[in-house]
Amino acid sequence: MLIFQPFGFSDYKGNKVIIGSGFGLVTLITMILDTVVSRIFFKDWFEKKEWTVLKQIIWQVCVLFTIGLGNSLYASWLNGSWSFNLFLAFQCYTVAIGIIPIVVITVIQQNRLLTENLKSAQDFNTHLHQKDETTGSEIVSLIADNEKDRLDIELSQLLYIESSGNYIEVFYSKDQALKSMLLRSTLKRTETQLEPHPSVIKCHRAFLINVNKITQVKGNSQGLRLVLKYTDTEIPVSRNFSKGLKDKLNSMT
Repeated sequence: MLIFQPFGFSDYKGNKVIIGSGFGLVTLITMILDTVVSRIFFKDWFEKKEWTVLKQIIWQVCVLFTIGLGNSLYASWLNGSWSFNLFLAFQCYTVAIGIIPIVVITVIQQNRLLTENLKSAQDFNTHLHQKDETTGSEIVSLIADNEKDRLDIELSQLLYIESSGNYIEVFYSKDQALKSMLLRSTLKRTETQLEPHPSVIKCHRAFLINVNKITQVKGNSQGLRLVLKYTDTEIPVSRNFSKGLKDKLNSMT
């Protein structure tokens, strides 16, 4: 700011070092408040297990907004008056200055997450031991809320179950082909019905999977995804359920 004096900085009267230091101090204090206060009042929102790219973008936008607000108030104090145009100007200044480091930080973070998830996927795959296809008589019975509609299939046929509002969609294989059936039921109710079948576990808030049907675990910057037999759909794995999935795979060795 002292060398190039951008964004009208040259128009300020007085000691430029002190004035420029004031902008820097306001930015520092604002960032500290953003970090400390927000993590106290919104602790769950910042949980690493639930962190997403969308949250990263929202967080950075909020930081830019508060920094722009803080510096506009400081500039208003220097000028002796406040105006909405001044507020908008400092929002633009903040974005112009902050966009490059934000992009760099986001890229670094995404690369870090990609590396972590690829390593985790590799670890999962080393513990992945598929069972041979069987024609066993273990039957899975899924009964709808009305207690009338139901699906009875062999456990060896079940691939995964996806929650969709007040319904679940059951995906299973029959004659080496993918089939599905829609039942009015909740995923929680379905979990209860599947308790006698420990190979069917929850891997995401909207998915139950038959771990015997996993052929591969993939990793990217968004997390882990499961590849199953007979379907091209890749099933997401929430960070909250990754440990349970790994324990289940380990117990199958």
